[in-house]
Amino acid sequence: MQFSDLLLTSDSTMRDYYRRSYGRMRGYHMPRHFMEIPYWIPIVSSMLPDERFAKELLVVENLDDAFEQVQRGKSDSVFFFSAMDANIEALLHLARTGATFVVGGYVDPALFEEFPDVHFLHNVEDLPATLPGARDRGILDYRLFRGLECIPRYSLSSGCSLRCKFCTVPTKVVPTDPMTLESEVDALEPLDFRLVFLDDKSFGDAKNWREIGNLRKRFETVNPDFEGFIVQMPPSFAVRGDFLKECVELGVRYVEFGVETANDDLLKYLRKPFRMRHLREACDRVRELGLYLVPNLIMGIPGDDYHGTVEWVREYVDIIPAVNVNWLATHFGNERGDLGLPAETFGDRDQNTAEKTWLSEAEAAAGRDAVELVYSLTDEYWQDRMTYPQERVVR
Repeated sequence: MQFSDLLLTSDSTMRDYYRRSYGRMRGYHMPRHFMEIPYWIPIVSSMLPDERFAKELLVVENLDDAFEQVQRGKSDSVFFFSAMDANIEALLHLARTGATFVVGGYVDPALFEEFPDVHFLHNVEDLPATLPGARDRGILDYRLFRGLECIPRYSLSSGCSLRCKFCTVPTKVVPTDPMTLESEVDALEPLDFRLVFLDDKSFGDAKNWREIGNLRKRFETVNPDFEGFIVQMPPSFAVRGDFLKECVELGVRYVEFGVETANDDLLKYLRKPFRMRHLREACDRVRELGLYLVPNLIMGIPGDDYHGTVEWVREYVDIIPAVNVNWLATHFGNERGDLGLPAETFGDRDQNTAEKTWLSEAEAAAGRDAVELVYSLTDEYWQDRMTYPQERVVR
């Protein structure tokens, strides 16, 4: 079961912004209920053999309807969920049906102590020990999403060697088994896509990053409309020698930088592996290579006035067709964080809300205003423009 964004996010400002932006960005698709396919679902589906389980995707738009549906099916069904602070209250409400739930995610497992039929997994690899008939993780199974226009994820590695304070990603980088790389491409066959998002948390961190060049033909065989990759990396990677140029030659079309904020003091506080000089040099290279940049920004950092971030977006808006915005959150399980911030409310732990105990109302309003401004800057510049032409030339 997956909670719809239409249920979890009452404010449509962000959804409307993405729908406008994606409509101008070649190869981008935004499904109705989520920004992208919830990656955990094809993972879990691969662990449930067809001969033992009949699988169905249920998207929760209306909580009352979902409650009745779970109630009706609880005698012979197991319901899988990914728990986040944004959906935990809705999930706890459904748990009151007494149905069997298998739950993973970044929340405190103690929240489910009163529900004996809720089984919390700290790692998806523990599923076979919890559910009879389940097996070890296999090739991703996307059949529940057949025909969906989307941007699927694909991984050459997991983990990230960087140690940004707010992040919960494991710091050990583990390359994907090379024996499964082509099979994981083949698994995308049910989907309708032009671009693939490389889920490597810092592309270039793992030594196998050049494998995308070898895999391009495989992607094109699976989907003749395939056009290239989206990657994410810190700006400090982008300025290493000819790394970014080689990325373009391997098929990268868009790049995401974890910018967070254009303020050196706050970048240091977050333990980001770059400073503004690296960011500007990286942006200049993006511009020279004909790439497009989607920066990831974080609002709600204590002491941020957002002026530097807004001015940086204004300076490079010609290469920024969209921005991704989240709010600083003290996620459960972030053992290395040491942000020095409280985790007293759901809002403190939810990256989708400005309601933080460390922000005054004026500070929260300033952050919301900054979001509106960076949205309007990119909207205004790109409203009559489209991203890349059919033929791309690396300058």
